[in-house]
Amino acid sequence: MPKVAVLAVVGALVLGALLSACAPGPYDHRNGADLGVPGAVVETVEGVEAYPACGNEPLTVDGTTWYPFTPSNLDEFPEVAALATPGGGLGGGTMRIVLPAVAEPGPGDDVGTLTVYEGGFAYWASDSGDIRTWLTDQEIEYNWVC
Repeated sequence: MPKVAVLAVVGALVLGALLSACAPGPYDHRNGADLGVPGAVVETVEGVEAYPACGNEPLTVDGTTWYPFTPSNLDEFPEVAALATPGGGLGGGTMRIVLPAVAEPGPGDDVGTLTVYEGGFAYWASDSGDIRTWLTDQEIEYNWVC
């Protein structure tokens, strides 16, 4: 093989390795993500069926797919009013619970209210108040399977 061809192949391999090192890896909820800050409320949709028990279940509403994430800059996010949690509940904002298996949804855990914000953000809270999560319309590849 001519030297020029060998150099071109080696150069392409090196460039590919460098570019793949720069590409973001799968999302890791333990570190959170800074995807910006939500703007003003655009709309609120009640009765949205979802059950983000594992935190990696996308939710599609009106043609937009929303991906759960934990903001690393949560202190810059709008205050979300706490819902009353009958029976105590877990409540308290974005939560991640590690369970050996996914529990069946309790009453009101799999339907809730989606609040859509400017800038590609949304917040989903179950009717029970036990499950809540911030969402983004930016596609996320998760590094765990539920």
